[in-house]
Amino acid sequence: MTTFLCELMLIKKIDLMKKKMVRLAHSTGFNSQETLRCSQELDNLINLHMKYFSKRNKLSNAS
Repeated sequence: MTTFLCELMLIKKIDLMKKKMVRLAHSTGFNSQETLRCSQELDNLINLHMKYFSKRNKLSNAS
């Protein structure tokens, strides 16, 4: 699988997790365990994207 496709899949997962978190926040509350757990999962996905696909990270690795 190409890097481009991996990034697209990760972006799609991030988008779906954002939508899930918003739904959970509205149905269970912003401070519920479910919402907070989903927020942590979203953070992990965003961190993965930053680690492997951010332009700044690519530039620092090229040095």
